[in-house]
Amino acid sequence: MKEKIFESLKREYSNLGLADEILQGHAESLAATGFVTDENLNVVVSSQKTFLSSLQSGIDKRVTDAVNKAREKKEEPAKGGEQDKNATDIQKMISDAIESKLTPLQQKLNAYEAKEQQASRATLISNKAKELGIPEWRQKEGFAITDDMDDAAINSYLSSVKQNIVTNQLEGKETAFPLSTPEAQGKELAKQWAESLPDAN
Repeated sequence: MKEKIFESLKREYSNLGLADEILQGHAESLAATGFVTDENLNVVVSSQKTFLSSLQSGIDKRVTDAVNKAREKKEEPAKGGEQDKNATDIQKMISDAIESKLTPLQQKLNAYEAKEQQASRATLISNKAKELGIPEWRQKEGFAITDDMDDAAINSYLSSVKQNIVTNQLEGKETAFPLSTPEAQGKELAKQWAESLPDAN
């Protein structure tokens, strides 16, 4: 991913005149965040324009200031320790800028992924309920499915719901008169009911 980011940065910002070492360092920092993917690579690279332009301006200013200071004081070129400090300062600027740019982007991506996962989960539950033949009226009542339940747990729960519905329907048929029965069966049921009444005496 680091190389992809580097090539994209180099292609997009070649006009700034930044050294490959700087772009490679920036690409490495971006890759190290773990936020950059093939899907959002173009968005991340495009969002670096302001930062890289400012970085180039800052580098130019540092160089100009250093040259002027050297001329005024007629000092020797900066020693290795000072160069290391400058490099560290630049790297810190890069890291801080990356964090400020990528954190909001990652939050948006996380929110979008969470929304997609919720929609996908709701569809899965609905499809499974239909597959099991759970009536629409029962689906509309909602299910007690928690976020930590996996597919197997959801399947087991919905199967239990379906079994409860079937059991209730069977119990209802056993305890209630059918809505329509043959005449002979109706007379027999009426006779059994009358015999079950207590004597008036």
